[in-house]
Amino acid sequence: MAFQSSPVLDFSFKAAENLSSYQYHFVKVDSNGYIRLLDSNTELPDGVLQNAPDSGEEATVRMLGISKVVANAALDEGTFIKPEYVSGTDCGKAADASASLGMTCGRVIGASGAEDDLCSVFLTPYVGLAAA
Repeated sequence: MAFQSSPVLDFSFKAAENLSSYQYHFVKVDSNGYIRLLDSNTELPDGVLQNAPDSGEEATVRMLGISKVVANAALDEGTFIKPEYVSGTDCGKAADASASLGMTCGRVIGASGAEDDLCSVFLTPYVGLAAA
């Protein structure tokens, strides 16, 4: 079962687009200070969306701490994760980062069993990890 902690660092922003289907997905702050979905597989997120706002509504983003995150597959505890990007409407799920540790933005501390399950992730600042 996924869990999260009391917020360590949550911020509120306006949603740049309809995010009502993207609670617990990785998101990005745009150049206008609004929250939006990711645009590419190399874009680093700013945090995890904690609510489900429509365009123009308040979006709460967890930037540091423990958060629930929608997984793109079964993810075990200890797995370093990055945001998945498949398309502009299929993005922001937690994905295994073992092949691209430079994109690491957290580590699973509560496993997911399958795609679209929630996992618990300790969000971390980017550390530029290199493959061992």
